[in-house]
Amino acid sequence: MRKFSHTKIKYSKLLAVSILSFLLGAILVTSLFPINKTCKLDDTDREYNIMQNSKLKSPELIILIMSSPKNLERRNAIRETWLKLKNRTTKIFKHYFVIGSFQLTADHILHLSSEQSVNSDMLILPMIDNYANLTLKVLNSFIWLNERLDVGFNFKYVLKCDDDSFIRVDSLLHEIGHIEIMYLKSNLTEANLLNDNNSPYLRVNLQYNDRSALSNLHLYWGYFDGKARIQTNGKWTENNWILCDHYLPYALGGGYIISKDLVRFIANNGNYLRLYKSEDVSVGAWLSTVNNILRIHDARFNTEWTSRGCQNYYLISHHLSIQLMHSVYNNIEKTGNLCSSESSKRAYYLYDWGVPPSKCCRK
Repeated sequence: MRKFSHTKIKYSKLLAVSILSFLLGAILVTSLFPINKTCKLDDTDREYNIMQNSKLKSPELIILIMSSPKNLERRNAIRETWLKLKNRTTKIFKHYFVIGSFQLTADHILHLSSEQSVNSDMLILPMIDNYANLTLKVLNSFIWLNERLDVGFNFKYVLKCDDDSFIRVDSLLHEIGHIEIMYLKSNLTEANLLNDNNSPYLRVNLQYNDRSALSNLHLYWGYFDGKARIQTNGKWTENNWILCDHYLPYALGGGYIISKDLVRFIANNGNYLRLYKSEDVSVGAWLSTVNNILRIHDARFNTEWTSRGCQNYYLISHHLSIQLMHSVYNNIEKTGNLCSSESSKRAYYLYDWGVPPSKCCRK
């Protein structure tokens, strides 16, 4: 009799676990995946979405923050720090923490569902979340944004960054306005850009076929590298890179900005694009032959493999700990400055667009 009771209890527990797993799956589908609608919208759905989205003010900037399911503390640190800088600007931005959902434990699913119900700021993609899939994750994020454009949601630029990046988002949005006035809405030629060394932080390159089309320029903005050699070991190893003996010029992945039309170009051609190990290298390769593209190298993007220190003019700083994020934010709130005291660990370089990429980046 005791053996029967023990067996009954055992199967009762298994049944409870099965029911719980089913419920968690239902929560995941209903709470997390509505934003990942991949089926084709019928006319009624499309008209409804356009109507709903037209009621909202379109953000100037979409911020895609690459995160992983276990990085709740990092996401909360960002919510408690630089995302609050929206109070310092009148311009609108919208952020998403991008996370893959496949092969998660029931515990992870439960916590993600709870986090989404509280914050409503996660883009949950149906894919395995690991470093090997980071390029695919960025591509799928662009595809998702492109689908939203088809139903009335709009934006001008996309910033891709990581969950250890600190964005001086108020200053960045202000600077976008300057970039538009100086370059995107100006009478530009490749020659006058090469001779434009007035800024201590910017070096700009323009690629075009037809000068009459320069009124429709596409922005690719970040801290560029053109001399990086192909990785032959470690997690960045490229076994089938055939383009040249260096990576093509690319903006480093701690934070870069591309305009809406470039997002659409990548998303619409996703099935034809080669996915390299590094997402930033991949984006640089994908955009390497695009016409009417304005590349801006900006030393205010502190996004190299290790931090250059802290300068108050930085717009993006990469590799910050949770503690440092809070410290930097508190200093902005108290003094308006990014740094409690400025420091320089290493010099920055200004990209020389007038020489071969292998000679681009001398300090």
